[in-house]
Amino acid sequence: MLAIAITLRLRHHAVMKAISAILVLAAGTACSAQSSEQATIMRAIEAAVVLPEGAGALDEYSRNYALGPDGKILAVYVSPSEPPIANAEYGCEVMLEDLESRPCTEEEVAELVRDNEASAERMGKAGQSRWFDNYGEMPRVLDGGCGFIEIVYDPQTRRIERAECNGEA
Repeated sequence: MLAIAITLRLRHHAVMKAISAILVLAAGTACSAQSSEQATIMRAIEAAVVLPEGAGALDEYSRNYALGPDGKILAVYVSPSEPPIANAEYGCEVMLEDLESRPCTEEEVAELVRDNEASAERMGKAGQSRWFDNYGEMPRVLDGGCGFIEIVYDPQTRRIERAECNGEA
């Protein structure tokens, strides 16, 4: 069995780096219908948060919220990137074990496009605020710098305890 890795040639190396850094641990985006209380909490956090140095503007992020096990609100803000484009114009190749490559089949390109669309859906859209019933379903990345901001809000004190950019690999 050949070990296969699909690589894309893209116009923007930064996009490829950002996409390759993302490891989505969320199994889906099962968001609840936003209750009035949840919407109020999200608005309160968004009005009070001071994004860390190096972060973009608030509306550049998909804003994801859930109640944590300790009763605090966990938020992750994700700066969505455009998924890589797989088509004849950009090219798609499969790396083979002997370090040679071959063009992707139509099926491989279609699978890559589906995977990219699913990943983009899990990360959310810029300007969108979403409430998750389970904090474990929120988007996650291993690094991402200020493209991924973690926030902890205490609803008892109505204070933001932490707003930090994620690390970088």
